[in-house]
Amino acid sequence: MMETSETEITSIAQTSTPLFGQKQAIQRIDRAIKRARSGLLGRRGKPFMSMLLLGPSGVGKTESAKAIAEMVYGDRTHIARFNANECVGEGGQFKAFGPPRGYQGSDKGGLLTQQVKAMGGQCVILIDEIEKGSQELFDGMMTALDEGYMEDASFGERIDITDAIVVMTSNILAGENLDTMEDDDLRERIASSTIQNHRTGANNAPFRTEFVGRIQEVIHFSALDDVDIAAIITHKYRSDTAVKIAMEYRILVVDISPVALGFLTEKVGQTKFGVRYVDTVISRFIVDEIIDNENLPTEKSHTFIWDMTDKGRLFVKDMDENGYADLAASREEDEAVTIEKMKALRITLARKAIDELRIRRAATKQHNRNVIVDHKMIVN
Repeated sequence: MMETSETEITSIAQTSTPLFGQKQAIQRIDRAIKRARSGLLGRRGKPFMSMLLLGPSGVGKTESAKAIAEMVYGDRTHIARFNANECVGEGGQFKAFGPPRGYQGSDKGGLLTQQVKAMGGQCVILIDEIEKGSQELFDGMMTALDEGYMEDASFGERIDITDAIVVMTSNILAGENLDTMEDDDLRERIASSTIQNHRTGANNAPFRTEFVGRIQEVIHFSALDDVDIAAIITHKYRSDTAVKIAMEYRILVVDISPVALGFLTEKVGQTKFGVRYVDTVISRFIVDEIIDNENLPTEKSHTFIWDMTDKGRLFVKDMDENGYADLAASREEDEAVTIEKMKALRITLARKAIDELRIRRAATKQHNRNVIVDHKMIVN
């Protein structure tokens, strides 16, 4: 039986991988992992677990796979990843499992099989957008789901995946309301769905009935709502962008006002790219405002937030000059509560920035303490 990581994590929502929304999908994944760990499924000679994650782009399918790897194997990087788009083009049908001997690239083996081999089969096998894969990819995965091994055609070797978790993602039914569809109806809908073949231009049904029937779990991810998108923007800003601003510009822009956050959320929600567009929106409306601003504040002892002008642009607002009353009112909370929250965010951000600077200093072997001391001033 597979020896999974001995951790206290009981849900992928408890891992270091941030997951937003998708409560039902997360619960189903947790239940599937618990069921597989029970040893009651009789999966001898098959992968430890297999699942197909459905839903539009940018809703958390790939991040969930990383969380599964952390929960089961103790490391979110224990993923052998292959994008089925790799199958498009000449020779693409061989890329996952390796070209036969004599073909170009046969000395390297398959892109997917060699990753799995390198981790000894103790990993999540993630195949993104599998509906775009070649028939050879589906045939190889059929064997994997049925027999518990992958065959690398270049070296003629069978790679055991009985300790691996197969996760396939697809947006083949994106845009359809699948929330209330029963499992058997959903599987039949998948098997009957068609897409355009990238090679021939003809429409075909990539998911054969016998293939869908071999997948243990088919889990649908819903489109994210505005609350989820806002939470993702806030997390991304506080954990990444704000830290970089503190490091590079010596100012603590600790948060985003409700009106500015609403503006950014709307920009993300207007696209079909989901959370993948969050980085673009932050770059356009926050990063650009920083790098193009020749009059950034220099008061290291002050606390700042991002707010909106009447002309629809974000700007750095000094809370010590303007007070917290308006921010508290927009958040519908007592002003004292707002002040305490801003103080906590300020301390957290300053510590993160200093920690990152120490890491950078160690990596570059710089011994100039002034780099750190200068930034320590921002926590005074």
